[in-house]
Amino acid sequence: MTVDTNHALDVGLELKWVHGNSYDAEVSVVTPDSGYVAGELKVGLPPAMAATPEVEYLTFAFTHRSGPSSDLVKTNRRTIRITFSPAKPKVSAFAVVNGKVAGQDSKTYPKRS
Repeated sequence: MTVDTNHALDVGLELKWVHGNSYDAEVSVVTPDSGYVAGELKVGLPPAMAATPEVEYLTFAFTHRSGPSSDLVKTNRRTIRITFSPAKPKVSAFAVVNGKVAGQDSKTYPKRS
């Protein structure tokens, strides 16, 4: 996996049991300036990336506009409902900027409450 060092972002992943095998996955990404525009959070790998099938992958897409921007640090959050499977006991979330991975966090599913 190639990480874009020009856009190294802090990524956080929280998993919360909802009911049955359903969990809410909240992905938070800290962006260091106002040039970042948050897109969608989707289930799946970032573009052109291969990985193991034992993990549920999430991708939070961003674009970064060139030109002047303010030093506005912002935490961007998105939540998506995912389903636990014993075949995929772990979740990995990626922040992708202009098509390149810029950060990642992983967690195992927590025990049901």
